[in-house]
Amino acid sequence: MSYEKAFKNLGMEPMTYAKKFALPIILFGIMFAVLMYTVLPTLFVGPTKYIPVLVTVICIFFVFSYPMSILASKATRIDNNMHYYITQMGSIATAETPRLDIIRIVAENKDYRELAQETRKIYDLVTIWHMSLSDSCRFISKLTPSIIFEDFLDRFAHALQSGEDVKSFLFAEQNVVMNEYESMYNGALYSVEIVKELFVSLVMSLIFLASFAVIMPVITGMNAELLMAIVVVVFLVTDVVVVMFTKSKVPQDPAWNRSTALTKDKIKLYRSIPISIGGCILVGIALMIHGNIDTSIAVAMFLTPLVYTGHVARKIEKSIRRKDENFPAFIRSLGSSAGARGGVIDDALKALRIHDFGPLTQDVNNLYKMLATRIDKFASWNHFSANTGSNLIQRFCVMFVEATNLGGQPEVIGDIIATNFHRIVNLRKKRSQSANSLVGVLYGLTGGIGFTMYISLGVVGLMQDMFATVEMPAGMSIGMVLYTNVGNMSTLENMVLGIMIGHSFLSAILIRIVDGGHMLSSTIDFVIMVWISGASAVVTMAAVSSLLGIG
Repeated sequence: MSYEKAFKNLGMEPMTYAKKFALPIILFGIMFAVLMYTVLPTLFVGPTKYIPVLVTVICIFFVFSYPMSILASKATRIDNNMHYYITQMGSIATAETPRLDIIRIVAENKDYRELAQETRKIYDLVTIWHMSLSDSCRFISKLTPSIIFEDFLDRFAHALQSGEDVKSFLFAEQNVVMNEYESMYNGALYSVEIVKELFVSLVMSLIFLASFAVIMPVITGMNAELLMAIVVVVFLVTDVVVVMFTKSKVPQDPAWNRSTALTKDKIKLYRSIPISIGGCILVGIALMIHGNIDTSIAVAMFLTPLVYTGHVARKIEKSIRRKDENFPAFIRSLGSSAGARGGVIDDALKALRIHDFGPLTQDVNNLYKMLATRIDKFASWNHFSANTGSNLIQRFCVMFVEATNLGGQPEVIGDIIATNFHRIVNLRKKRSQSANSLVGVLYGLTGGIGFTMYISLGVVGLMQDMFATVEMPAGMSIGMVLYTNVGNMSTLENMVLGIMIGHSFLSAILIRIVDGGHMLSSTIDFVIMVWISGASAVVTMAAVSSLLGIG
């Protein structure tokens, strides 16, 4: 990627970018630094004197990195749709559709977003500017940020120029593009493994930082509450940065579909939310009445009813993934059966009703009943894909119906879709394994954080109690050796609990980002990690008291 390509994708010249965007941000950074040094000179002393300058450096870095980051984001979004794109083109080609019409049809698919826009540019260059299709493909290939799409356009242009049959070319490209997509997907999963190791290292460093923030005031007399507040901010900001970075690296391949249709599963999921919230309120009232429970355990108990929503979401999600596994067999059988019956989908679907497609069987029966009414074929398939709840099924069903409606060969279309669909399902299984290993790592980290931070709090609290009763010789004070009044221990414990809850919440989100599942199912991981935090607090504090022979 180059800055030239980045500015072309931004739609502005470098000088325009410098005047309207870069210069104002850099000036803001410089003025901020000057203003801070002028207005608050006493605030920035020692190591803090570099903070205003750091803001200026960040502004300059942002100005230079913004065009490339926008270009990289656009390339990622294009890459995430390439497997759908090439499958649709191959399916449409079976109907002997003219090559320019193939370009027009895929350009009209809004689900492709930037990929549809890039294809629309090719179509406009041919229809408005009267360029040849091969020249248009080469022209756009030089501008597109996606390497996968760039290589495809170059091969497509060469095939058009050499007179190769478009249908044969697109059939051959199915394997080529899917291999490139698999390489990209596996590379993203490898990045997740690197992020996992980086996250562990960062959290271990922050654990030591938090421990020092608790213990150092005993030695130096610094304000422990201020130091802990800084640790809370640094800890949570680090977690947020890791979550955002991971989200930018993992493939955008959600398991749940994006249909706005209100299905039974969605209604069940939405109804579980007020039930969980009501459960939290009831537990909260019970805790207020009882009032004699450790704070960390009380918080865990209060949040426990959220598990119900997570359980409902995971149950639905498990069904969706099982339907994804059965869909390739269904669509291949449907295509073969329809091909044997002269392309009549309804008759083929009727014959398939006797077969067992696992969790997909009921949806197939419902699809046949809707098609048998002969009201609206497209609406029936949309309703079928919405009821499955699967994003993959929704995207591929559109291709199957559209291609067969154009007069394509059902058996060939079904085979193309089933093959590509199965390869994506296998990639998702690898992604799920990566997420499962991350779960164990984050659970262990949560326990380690709780143990280390609470043992530091326990030691400091016990030292305060011990030295408060020590009688020093005349002319001496305990402050000459140790500072015992480092802050309110209850406040420090609440700050540590805040770190644990915030870390648990962001870790649960991180797991779902890696897994590609629904965010509501993260409530189970969240509640489990909060319970780990609460248990580590109680056990650690009790262990410290027992080991030191106090209490």
